[in-house]
Amino acid sequence: MSEPTKPKSVQAREFLLAQEQRRTLMRNASIAIVSVFVVGAIIWYVADQTAQGEQDKLRPPANPAEQTIPNEGEGHEADGTPLTFNHYPPSSGTHYGAPAAYGYYEQPVSEGYFVHSLEHGAVLVLYNCPTACPDLQAKLNALYDGAPKRRCDDVRMIVAPYSQGMTTPIALIAWGKQLDLAAYDEKAILNFYKRYEDRGPELIPCA
Repeated sequence: MSEPTKPKSVQAREFLLAQEQRRTLMRNASIAIVSVFVVGAIIWYVADQTAQGEQDKLRPPANPAEQTIPNEGEGHEADGTPLTFNHYPPSSGTHYGAPAAYGYYEQPVSEGYFVHSLEHGAVLVLYNCPTACPDLQAKLNALYDGAPKRRCDDVRMIVAPYSQGMTTPIALIAWGKQLDLAAYDEKAILNFYKRYEDRGPELIPCA
């Protein structure tokens, strides 16, 4: 025996109630999804800041022999444009639109590119060899390969030959900072790197 048909008014109320329940479920589901994203973002931010704080504890104090070089600006010029700096080796100033890649080089790197890398927080290890210096090059190459990776799992270091303004065989350069070394000193180089890497005026996101 079939069930009696419900009055249309009852059917309408049940239909409206079902719609309201569906809307409530969808609204609650949306709130839950947004909450998960918000909580996840908060957890990521706290973890990132904690990691950054722990990393900063590893930054050694400044070397007393370091120089602070006056800031020459952060302007940009087209690649290949002749550039002039007040201080050599330059540690700031107008530069090209692309940075030099981190790494060990046996050929000079254009100032326009490595100054952009400094702006991104790279540290330069410049070596001046008027004659061949394979022993020093081998040490610097090994130092780069073994340097600690920091934020973004990068070694933010460029090792390259350079001569203009060099008064010592090795000059360490960060944005606005310089430390001259009369001889290879692994500890001094790594301490300078750990202190100043990723501290340029322009912080770039990880790839």
